[in-house]
Amino acid sequence: MKETGNIIMHIPARAGSKRVKTKNLRLIAGEPLLAYTVKAALQSLYRENVYVNTDSEAMAQLARELGAKVYKRPAELASDTATSDQYNMDIIEKLQPDTLVQINPVCPLLEASDINNIIEVYKESDVDTLITTTSTQMQCFYRGGPINIDLGVQLVPTQQNDPVHICNWAVTVWDAAKFRERYRQKGFAVFGEKRMLYPIHPLKAIKISTEEDFAFAGSLLEQSKTGGQMSATEPRYWEI
Repeated sequence: MKETGNIIMHIPARAGSKRVKTKNLRLIAGEPLLAYTVKAALQSLYRENVYVNTDSEAMAQLARELGAKVYKRPAELASDTATSDQYNMDIIEKLQPDTLVQINPVCPLLEASDINNIIEVYKESDVDTLITTTSTQMQCFYRGGPINIDLGVQLVPTQQNDPVHICNWAVTVWDAAKFRERYRQKGFAVFGEKRMLYPIHPLKAIKISTEEDFAFAGSLLEQSKTGGQMSATEPRYWEI
């Protein structure tokens, strides 16, 4: 198991949002969207250094009320042109973590147990970067060409196809020293040199980007809060 040293967890949440205005503060199932990931991080085993990385005083106030720390993002990294590479490097340079964990603020169905599990998987690996994904074995094409299927043979059962991984960035874990080294050499670093693409449950990977996402995630969260189940339970069948 690798030594992870000082683990810092940050939740990047800037004020600007183009598709859904001020989405991080918008209520969903009765709570601000940002509150879900902050609470999950603070309930995890790695709660000691949880920061909300923001340029917004309102989000900073919410973070403090929930018990998280605040990292005031520099103005030049608060625009919609600032990249993940840049603001993660900024946190590494300023806070000096050994391991940096990024939690996506728009994934409200993430739970503390998911964060714990992902970090443990990272600890037991030999990678310098872990990126959460959703995966599919459905037949996939890119620009009209097949990705995980052979068009020269008969269609095979879906479960025989190689999985295709889609990065959702719900949780990302980096070796901070390796990130810094790669960034200084190449000017970018988020994909790392030796990476693990780690599939998580599709519900936990739901990201709020559109009004439709708000409606879908909101219904799931409401169901959960009223005692419903978001995951599969004992199956039941229609009977004659």
